[in-house]
Amino acid sequence: MDQQYAFAIAEREYLLRTKKSREMYKAAQRVMPGGDTRTTVFFSPYPITVNSGGGPELQDIDGNRYLDFLNNYTSTIHGHAHPKILQKVNHALTFGTSYASVIEEQITLAEILSERVPGIQRVRFCNSGSEATMFAIRAARAFTNRAGLIKMDGGYHGTHETVQSEFSSAQQAPVSMGIPVHVTQDVYVVPFNDLEAVERLLIQRANEIAAILVEPVMGAAGVIPPQPGYLTGLRELANKYDVILIFDEVQTLRLSTGGAQSKYQVTPDLTALGKIIGGGFPVGAYGGRADIMSLFDPAQSKPLSHGGTFNGNRITMVAGIASMELLDEQAITHLDKLGQRLESRMLETIERFAVPASITRAGSLLNVHFTVTPPIDYSSTHSSCKDLAKLLHLELLNRGIYTAPRGMWNLSTVMTEIHIDQAVEAFSDSMQLIAKCLQQ
Repeated sequence: MDQQYAFAIAEREYLLRTKKSREMYKAAQRVMPGGDTRTTVFFSPYPITVNSGGGPELQDIDGNRYLDFLNNYTSTIHGHAHPKILQKVNHALTFGTSYASVIEEQITLAEILSERVPGIQRVRFCNSGSEATMFAIRAARAFTNRAGLIKMDGGYHGTHETVQSEFSSAQQAPVSMGIPVHVTQDVYVVPFNDLEAVERLLIQRANEIAAILVEPVMGAAGVIPPQPGYLTGLRELANKYDVILIFDEVQTLRLSTGGAQSKYQVTPDLTALGKIIGGGFPVGAYGGRADIMSLFDPAQSKPLSHGGTFNGNRITMVAGIASMELLDEQAITHLDKLGQRLESRMLETIERFAVPASITRAGSLLNVHFTVTPPIDYSSTHSSCKDLAKLLHLELLNRGIYTAPRGMWNLSTVMTEIHIDQAVEAFSDSMQLIAKCLQQ
């Protein structure tokens, strides 16, 4: 079967199943550029319009049901409308939503995070992962009085301008229009899992570098785990050259009760958090060493400023507390076992149909790559077969499995082995079709 023909058939089926979503997309285009308000949720021919979510499932406006293996890009770790979270939120709503004041729930969630995450002695709340990394970088620059930042190629740290830099045609450049080149001139991009590249930069520019910023497991780049010794090596280099080590744990906090830094036993100086600590509501947080975080103490004559109308709002704090309480060791073990089951059965399917694909996984995060070997950095995710990811995504949608178009899957605590097996069945049918396309 020809690949283009297979995609056309899959698209036709999708169009037939999602007629109301298509109508909503057209309506959205009249009031929002591109018909959406979040670039990452778009896919061709148009995204579904979700009507509701409950447990591990979504339902679109046409009545189609999907097992949600995207979970709002890892944030709804306990699925949708979890009864404990809803109960806490509904009760909290009766007391109002946000105030220009400290509230007790901020202290409670801050205590939970500082007790769990090894690198957090003090923490402040914001409203997104983007804000969290932005303020962590600002703190590192203020503390060191240096401007330089080392980040990893393909590393996603939000939408603020400092981190919107990557390699393009062997040249470092902003990833988006509208970002002046000079904004990223102090940002140095190196490959993930390459300690030598980091040290070469530090040898040349240590007196200019404020921080090394890294996702302990690369997220948007393809769920790429660190190679043995890599994170430890970054810690040693940061110590050796007197720079701040920042872990972006916006996605990886789910890897253990103390995040990736606990799982891999490497403690950063600063940590950025988001997603699961808000229980499904907008959230971000950044924290770390007390001496660095003290820069934000407003009792000082010249503190590092940090505002935000909805920072630490009651609903997010209450939902976050409930989310963290639910994410205990038993929940992490459950997620890891499901992740292992999903990965092993996917690999069996790939081998059975001889598709040039591989899997990367860390705990309950997983990515399907159309590469023969699992990637170790962003450049090794590139493949001549990468368009097959679009076909796989559409085929899975038509079979009731909701994943990221780029191939990322993640799990929620409300899933069971039955849900994994349903997903594997859909994956198997889809890969069988892809194998037929490759035979042409």
